[in-house]
Amino acid sequence: MKNVSKYWRIARRLQTEHLQRTPVEDFSFSEADLFSLNIGKRGGNLFLGFYSKEGIRLALERYGVYKVLEKKGFSDLKTDVDTSDPYKHRITIYRGAKHQKNLIVELVLRKHFINLNMPFNSPVNGKHYMNLAIDWLRIQNIDGKFSKSRLPLPGQLYPGLGLSWAVLELLLIVCWRLNLAGLINVPDHYHNACIYSKVFYYINPDVQAQLEVLKSSFRDMPLNKISWGVEWGCVYDVNLNLPFKWLINQQIVPVDNDLKKVFTGKVYRDFVKERMHHYHFVFDESKFIECKQKYNEKNMEKCI
Repeated sequence: MKNVSKYWRIARRLQTEHLQRTPVEDFSFSEADLFSLNIGKRGGNLFLGFYSKEGIRLALERYGVYKVLEKKGFSDLKTDVDTSDPYKHRITIYRGAKHQKNLIVELVLRKHFINLNMPFNSPVNGKHYMNLAIDWLRIQNIDGKFSKSRLPLPGQLYPGLGLSWAVLELLLIVCWRLNLAGLINVPDHYHNACIYSKVFYYINPDVQAQLEVLKSSFRDMPLNKISWGVEWGCVYDVNLNLPFKWLINQQIVPVDNDLKKVFTGKVYRDFVKERMHHYHFVFDESKFIECKQKYNEKNMEKCI
């Protein structure tokens, strides 16, 4: 799944009728069924109001997702699509039976409005945009093991599968197909924000400035070390003389042209650069060593 550009070629060949297909058996109605059928509620069963469950499975097959997972050693794949919640829709892929120990992929999505009010003059200020929001994304190698010499990243139960960027590319295709303005993510941990910052921007440029200072200050430090350092309170905000608390804020990959101009534009960049001068972070190595010594493989959070 390295050649992500191929996804767009596949996407343009997948038509609405493919993505909203239903099993053949669904067309076997009785006369009573025809009188009781409520066509107006059909959209409620569609993922994000557009994709049928069969359509999603077809798309995953066409994009090669199943083939990649099989090459990584996973067979008997089962895909479950849950649209029971009217606001949040969920896709899961299991190896075999639908059980937490067999969970390989879990993705929770919803549509989400944002009202932009940038701290500088911008044509987008005061405007509303509908986006695709990632509420949860987990892609894990349930057969993988962590080594004793390397801590897993915060929040990880298993090593990853190296498919996150491919999944993000497919989600951008969803934005394009549904005419959504952007892809929204709220990173729970430093490493998520750091990795995603290659394509995501914090909507709040002051938060983007803090991330940039963190990245610059600890660029020579292993990602898992700095990420756990943030979790364990080993990173200090010099100005406040307090442990740095992780910022829960929205990141966006802009798809709408007006939003692209804002987040890739000079005004946003200059604002971020100016705000970077207001932050200074240091790393408490002795505290980190102390926390790491208390590390418990069964429950890392207990060492905090």
